[in-house]
Amino acid sequence: MKYDVKGRVRAVLTRTTLLSCLAIGLHVASPAAADTLRVIADGDMKIPDPMVTTSWDTQVHAYLIYDKLFEMDESGSPQPELAEKVEASSNLKSFTISLRKGLKFSDGSPLTTDDVIQSLKRWSSRDVTGLLFAARLKNMSKLDDQTFRIEMSEPFDVPEALAGITGNPAFIMPKRVATNPPTDAITDATGSGPYMFDLSTWQAGQTREYTKNPFYVPRKEPPSYYSGRKVAMFDKIEISYVPDPNTALAGMLTGKFDIWSAPPMDSVVALRGKPDLVVDKGTPAQGNIRPNYLVPPFNNVKARQALAYLIDQSEINLLSVGDPQFWRTCYAYLKCGSKYGDEGAYTGHRGVADYDKAKTLLQESGYKGEPIVILDPTDAAYDHAQMLYVAAQLRKIGANVDVQSMDWSTLASRRISKKPASEGGWNLFSSIMEGEAATSPLRHLQLASNCENAWFGWPCDAEIEQLRAAFIGAKDDDQRKEVAYKLQKRASEYLPFILTGESNYARVHRSDIEGFNAAAPRLYFWNITRKGM
Repeated sequence: MKYDVKGRVRAVLTRTTLLSCLAIGLHVASPAAADTLRVIADGDMKIPDPMVTTSWDTQVHAYLIYDKLFEMDESGSPQPELAEKVEASSNLKSFTISLRKGLKFSDGSPLTTDDVIQSLKRWSSRDVTGLLFAARLKNMSKLDDQTFRIEMSEPFDVPEALAGITGNPAFIMPKRVATNPPTDAITDATGSGPYMFDLSTWQAGQTREYTKNPFYVPRKEPPSYYSGRKVAMFDKIEISYVPDPNTALAGMLTGKFDIWSAPPMDSVVALRGKPDLVVDKGTPAQGNIRPNYLVPPFNNVKARQALAYLIDQSEINLLSVGDPQFWRTCYAYLKCGSKYGDEGAYTGHRGVADYDKAKTLLQESGYKGEPIVILDPTDAAYDHAQMLYVAAQLRKIGANVDVQSMDWSTLASRRISKKPASEGGWNLFSSIMEGEAATSPLRHLQLASNCENAWFGWPCDAEIEQLRAAFIGAKDDDQRKEVAYKLQKRASEYLPFILTGESNYARVHRSDIEGFNAAAPRLYFWNITRKGM
């Protein structure tokens, strides 16, 4: 398959013109009901348990119905949320945490330290940061129903770890629910957050309905990013999966929906300038191609290097993102422009594709022409374009490519397979790491290379893990920067994923919606109002 970048851009502009013409002729319906917020989801949620999957839609669901002990504020600092206060020892080895009084779950039962401790046990056996926590945990003990203590074997920033936004966040569930193994999806959605959800009547593919949790008590402090006061302003929130972008576009133009969480770029262009709509740049993200490290050919570093030599970041972003305002090249394994991101540490391929070098490396890896299975989510415009580009590049060097099309939710279920590609497994899929998490080795779940416990693909490199541990134990920021440089240098050699540049996920909302944070890595819908409510 041959890619023509200019032709792709012309096609996008042509479609945009057609959509704009369509918009003029559409009948404008009455706005969405004042007491209901209607959202177009990024995908179709299939697993409602945020410990079983890191899927975007599952986490958006979880932020509505669960709360955490700590949340990140606008400065990136953890703040108490369900916690009332925390007393930390000077050596950051002991933390005594008290809960706010009067906390209840959505079924009216009290929220106590028994629930918190069991929730943290489940979290720390699954999440990438949680596993680092668990490896250093000496004891987690109940002092009373409102207070518990965490003791670590070495210094560890427990509040920052518990405030992590992506991965498998440390949501607090009832003890009876959190006793489920983290690999078994829960069947009870009793939560600790501002909204509640009836899991017993829900099926995948349906519009999800959330209603106010009558037992939720918000904090008094002003809201700041994910932290502070969380108020369920809308009586109901409806989140719908709309796989056809034309249908979604029409829904935004006619007032059927209030927020479009992940519109494709040609729809973004078509919606710019509409007086009743706002186009936001959205959240920054680090794009990547994720190989499977358990099966050939990408279990061999030379095959991963070959893949890197096929990626021209400018070319792939013109295809997958389009508008240069929404992307940039970046050769740092921690977010460019962040405190620890350093492109100077990168020792791998940069710039235009080198097909001769890529072909030689793939041959040296021992590749014998077996099918390379690429998971292609056709309902996710960015990832779909990235994977078609990669498939085309691999074919140019003689690789046998098997592109298997599916929706994103199916991909999220398929990627858990560790079987060979010929037995229902896979070799490659496209992903992102949200900008906030990509700034720190502590929270960057895709950088973790701890073998069977790593994120899907399961990279396994002792040196990366030693450097992540050294970052956690660093005495000051200068030492952390030094370790972060070494970590990014090692990552560019081992290649836990293949960098494709950085981009922003554009988001669209109605102009009468106030308080919506389009830059949040996981969208949240508390503190949002409609003008006139």
